[in-house]
Amino acid sequence: MIKQIELRLVGASAPSGEITLRDLSAISAALQELVTRLSRDAADAAGPGRSRQYVEEFAELRLGAIEHGSTVLQFSKGPTDKLDVEVPGLAEADDRFWEILQAIGADQRPGWVSELIADSAGKLTAAIRTAARTIVVASPSRQEIQIESSNAHLETWTAARVSAGGVGTAAGWLEKVDLHSHTFRLRDDIGNTVALRHVADDAAAARLVGQWVRAEGAATLSPTGRVTTLNDARVFETVDPAAEFVGRRVISLEQILASAPGPDPNGGIDLSDEEAADFLRTIRS
Repeated sequence: MIKQIELRLVGASAPSGEITLRDLSAISAALQELVTRLSRDAADAAGPGRSRQYVEEFAELRLGAIEHGSTVLQFSKGPTDKLDVEVPGLAEADDRFWEILQAIGADQRPGWVSELIADSAGKLTAAIRTAARTIVVASPSRQEIQIESSNAHLETWTAARVSAGGVGTAAGWLEKVDLHSHTFRLRDDIGNTVALRHVADDAAAARLVGQWVRAEGAATLSPTGRVTTLNDARVFETVDPAAEFVGRRVISLEQILASAPGPDPNGGIDLSDEEAADFLRTIRS
């Protein structure tokens, strides 16, 4: 059973031996959720046995120390007031936990992973990508795992699995540029985002940020057929697709109101004196 987990953060934004509370919170929450979900699944698969609370006690993580040497986070796992007993299924949960960490490092989702487990793995991937350039995970009697943030992609763990769609194009507002990872992002005119990866001539493309662009590359599609990612993308300047439908002349509010029809002072219905008297008597009663 895994009782100790060590994460060494290399190339973090914080000084050696320190970590921002935001990164610590994200890593801790994602790690705990992943371990808990794996333990629940494994215990359920093993058949009737310990209670849910008992299983979750063995999945509980505690942060024991933050050490120097880049920044090292040391977690303890399982209860401190119970004997070292074998809980049905939890040994398999430990094996699968380590397999998930290896899969994050290899950027490959195992076929057995459920959507809930994939969701937790995606959260841990997102936390790792933000916290450091490289993360080394270690535990006694386990092979050390090294995860390069630039090689860990959230799309690998998205609940809606995606597929290759050949060469694709997308047009939209270029709103994000990351020259370090050669990753851009555009947003089309109805709000969908498309990730642009391994952008060719990215320095030139970066000058188009804040403008309408057209991109083409090897497409990744969502289950509905929408382009979510363009790999080995090329980015070209274009115009706002709605520009031709928008008039160039701006009409002021005063002009609009002046041209709008108003009430006709001679309009309305004609009432006889008797009808008018009945109407006034009714509204006064």
